[in-house]
Amino acid sequence: MSVLSKTESDDEDSSEFICDSKSAVLIDTNGFMIPVQFGIDIFSELQRLGFSNFLTIPAVIFELEKISKTASGNDRTAARVALALSKKCRLLETPHEKGVRKYADDIIIESALRHPVSVLTNDAGLRQKLMKRGIPVVSMRQMHRLDIINQK
Repeated sequence: MSVLSKTESDDEDSSEFICDSKSAVLIDTNGFMIPVQFGIDIFSELQRLGFSNFLTIPAVIFELEKISKTASGNDRTAARVALALSKKCRLLETPHEKGVRKYADDIIIESALRHPVSVLTNDAGLRQKLMKRGIPVVSMRQMHRLDIINQK
């Protein structure tokens, strides 16, 4: 079970809620860009796979904001759509160490280990790191759907 922060789309009185880790999926930067890049509705696909709690982390939002400002063409569009989609997710609070800069991938791995959740990513390097640690990974299959590629 995990404690998560509330997003602006929440209308609950409490700023925290308890999440069933089997129904929770943490979406990375790359995962949010799938809808524009491949035409896949990630939320419908995740629900089909049994997920009902959609999470992300502040580092992913930061990366999407950076891409939306610095990229061009399809990547810029994908990042802007991704930022809008990220509002459907709860932000998973991550510990911040003063003076320590970490990559979003490292924070995703740490978060998935701390709050046992699955991770949606299409990033091959991150996928391998997650699978080595036994973290369930959701990824794109056959260019038109999502699938769990290593379930516990």
